[in-house]
Amino acid sequence: MKKPEILVSVPSDIGAQRLGTSLALDALLVADAERVQPILKKFPKKILTSYPEKRGEIGPYAQGKYAKLLSELNNNTAKEISAIVKNTYPLVISGDHSNAIGIMAGLREAIGADKKLGVIWVDAHADLHTPYTTPSGNLHGMTLSASMGYDNIELSRSTIDAGLKPFWEELKHCGASRLTPKIGPEDIFFIGLRDFEIQEYHLIRDYKLNHYSPYDVKAKGLSFILDQAVSYFANYDAVYVSFDVDVLDTSVSTGTGTPVYNGLLLPEAKQVVDVLKRLKNIRLWEFTEINPLLDNNNSMSKAVIELIDVLMED
Repeated sequence: MKKPEILVSVPSDIGAQRLGTSLALDALLVADAERVQPILKKFPKKILTSYPEKRGEIGPYAQGKYAKLLSELNNNTAKEISAIVKNTYPLVISGDHSNAIGIMAGLREAIGADKKLGVIWVDAHADLHTPYTTPSGNLHGMTLSASMGYDNIELSRSTIDAGLKPFWEELKHCGASRLTPKIGPEDIFFIGLRDFEIQEYHLIRDYKLNHYSPYDVKAKGLSFILDQAVSYFANYDAVYVSFDVDVLDTSVSTGTGTPVYNGLLLPEAKQVVDVLKRLKNIRLWEFTEINPLLDNNNSMSKAVIELIDVLMED
């Protein structure tokens, strides 16, 4: 079983409503240093340098905040992730989930346009909004739609600013090859999904996306769901596991921007990691949306360190 060989930080947090996820790696290093046997110090580390200190203005685009800057940042991320993945298996600590647009684009660049790329989205949220449907304008809720090249205009809530359109197109075409889509609806597998709007539900229903909620976990059993995921992606060329910490129950921690009750307990999350890590075709593992500014006693980082322990076990 292959294990991650390098720790990569993608620290942008401007795709989320609440800032602070850019500090995720620092919080994890603090939590790790307090332990008898730290694990993160064993990794070579790379912090992506493409993120400017100044955030600038949100811009005039209510349906796509920071869209111009995020299109630039994700293109930079795609370039750097592509180079990393070609040479090694990274454990990525990203700020907010909009960074996954660039991460997925980088993976696609690395493996080639003709290969099958699967995405296991361990998350309370579907992240299937677009500028046409978003209730918030935050890009971290649009990641999968951007990666699939979807607009979902049919279920539009409002008319978007014409100036936003080229930046949304840039996000959909993220990466040096400008390829869109990066993945299709058949390439996604949701675990822990429980908080989404009607526009997202229509995509889930109409495109028959694989999705399992906490209610499914109780009814079918977590082992059954994980076995389904492992079997489903067994013949894919590459798999990307994106673990958004808001999939965890609020009893574990509230150290994330959009916590949702009725999530995975820590032993269940460890089981998720322990089973999925055995997929031989995983090319990148990501933990995202850790926000120490919203936490108490760094609880979320401590929980994630325990999950990384499981990821690195034989």
